Amino acid sequence: MNTKREDLHEGYTYSGSGVDVTRNDEFTDYIKEIVTLPPWVMKEPTGYATIIELTTPPIVVTSDGIGSKLLLHLEHGTLNEAAKDLIAMNYNDIICVGGIPKAFVDYLGVHHIDRQHYEFIKALTEELEKINVSLVAGETAELPAIYTQDEWDVAGFCIGTLKQRIPIETIKEGDIIVGIPASGFHSNGWSLIRQILKKENIDLNSLPFDLLTGTKIYSDVSIVFNLVKGIAHVTGGGLSRALRRVLRDNGYNLTIELPEYMKWILSYITFDEALKTFNMGYGMILVTSIENVEEVVAKTNGKIIGNVSSTNNIVVQ
Repeated sequence: MNTKREDLHEGYTYSGSGVDVTRNDEFTDYIKEIVTLPPWVMKEPTGYATIIELTTPPIVVTSDGIGSKLLLHLEHGTLNEAAKDLIAMNYNDIICVGGIPKAFVDYLGVHHIDRQHYEFIKALTEELEKINVSLVAGETAELPAIYTQDEWDVAGFCIGTLKQRIPIETIKEGDIIVGIPASGFHSNGWSLIRQILKKENIDLNSLPFDLLTGTKIYSDVSIVFNLVKGIAHVTGGGLSRALRRVLRDNGYNLTIELPEYMKWILSYITFDEALKTFNMGYGMILVTSIENVEEVVAKTNGKIIGNVSSTNNIVVQ
């Protein structure tokens, strides 16, 4: 891949912070090998969510968490932003396969139930109400043998209904790639971010942006389901992996603008490391035809950032 940017140094790496994306992919491949899907599961190649054809319309399900960003939320008391993170990491994946999120289920694993858990659930329900999703069930487990006094973790499960299957198999060279801006780093790559903060002794309040802003919830994207060929939520594996999930064997020509938070992280890591770890400023990627791109951009507040091609090339403005 050609990237027109000169890296200043080797810097920190995601694997150096303890997270091996390759190891995760190998484990995922193993699960796929030993699991036999029933015939009522619709084939969905991107892997963002599972479509279950037991009802009309079909049901869409997915699951995700906040990751180690939660540790910083707990340290700085930003539980409302944590709630946004948990919702968005699930909601946005449902959107990617053409689903409309309807219901949410949570799992809390804690040392002991405390006031902050009440605050978190209150924030979760309030944020869900804003996007017409209901918290319908959940589980809270007190596990003092697993979690320390100040530690806890949360996972979310989202259920929706399929509005329209997204036809990624129709993507071809010449199609247009639209990027919708992210609100920040969202909820991926935080083991690396936390390592940099610690080793460089960085005070969050000294940064020219809000590092802990919650993940953007892309509720407007459903209005362009009929106009797009592919939707990618930029999460684990960064922008490069998100593009692979929808473009498959196709390539891309991109011209991107880096927001302040990406410029900051690039003073500590290489461009290639950023590309495979972070969203590069775009939390959702849409692929559409030349004929539909103007309407897609207008309805989603997105920006044309490139086109589908036979090779991979990224230019940073």
